[in-house]
Amino acid sequence: MNIEKLAKHLKEFTLDEIEMIAECDCKAELEHLLNGGKIVFEQGSYKYVEISMKIDFGIFLATDNKQELNFEQAVNIFIENYAKKHCKKRTYETYESIFRVNITPFFRKYCLNNINQELVIDFYKKCKSRQLGTRRLKNTMTLLNQLIKYFQNLGVIDKSCNFQVRRLIDKNKFSINRIIFEE
Repeated sequence: MNIEKLAKHLKEFTLDEIEMIAECDCKAELEHLLNGGKIVFEQGSYKYVEISMKIDFGIFLATDNKQELNFEQAVNIFIENYAKKHCKKRTYETYESIFRVNITPFFRKYCLNNINQELVIDFYKKCKSRQLGTRRLKNTMTLLNQLIKYFQNLGVIDKSCNFQVRRLIDKNKFSINRIIFEE
């Protein structure tokens, strides 16, 4: 029998009472609970101590904590901390493939916080010249946006590079007009 649960239920009890209910010798278990601070012995009886959750708050000042993070490091962090934890295996593998084949070769020499809208447009043109399929091109641009937003939301980079990938024309066509840059 779980003596701790029984003590929690009874709230206050004597050694004889708990031994009678548990139908066993509880001295060792009660000693363990006493040492752990879960029960106390007062005026001839044991009392269960409700452990209140103590929440400490910290004050964090907004500082310029933007980091120089190279693109390959950023991709590895994104894959490990986001894709592996929140995506299905197939999606994770697709992300890894898109980064490895399409995105990282172009951005390898840049720091993540140096990526701007002009660079994204150049990347789009490079992908178009490689004749990526419409769907792969859209997924590549969307994944790049997702990576940038991930680090912007973490506060690692500033929010100067904002763009969206949306369908503005025929479903099966993809062009620079489908990328919307925000000021």
